[in-house]
Amino acid sequence: MTEPGMTLQKWQDFVADYVCADDPIPESLWLRSKGIMIICNERGYVHGLFSYEIRADISIGSVLHVDNVKAVEIVARGHVLHCMREAMDRLLRLHGCAATYVAVDEPNLRMKSFFSDAGFVPRKIRYCAPASKP
Repeated sequence: MTEPGMTLQKWQDFVADYVCADDPIPESLWLRSKGIMIICNERGYVHGLFSYEIRADISIGSVLHVDNVKAVEIVARGHVLHCMREAMDRLLRLHGCAATYVAVDEPNLRMKSFFSDAGFVPRKIRYCAPASKP
């Protein structure tokens, strides 16, 4: 819903970078240094997701980097983002990270507002330069 140009192949290629077939125990998924967290309702419908990776930051040590934050809040406004925040907090604690960096799309003011209200402040600015077309 949030990515109308997403094809099945593009999604599978994206997920392939995060999949690890040798994770025998579901609990161990929380201990992986990168992954995709999916927020589902009791019927299994996906309402949100984010990708994450634990990276070293020269200034503060281990940092949880969160990207590709997608939330579809059809019924309970705010609930999906709160569930995502709880998952981020759990990842932060389990990996001993000093901070969480969340990248959100600039036009999404509701998401920016949610994270600001949750205590997130701008720390690093990431610029994007699209590749030149030949």
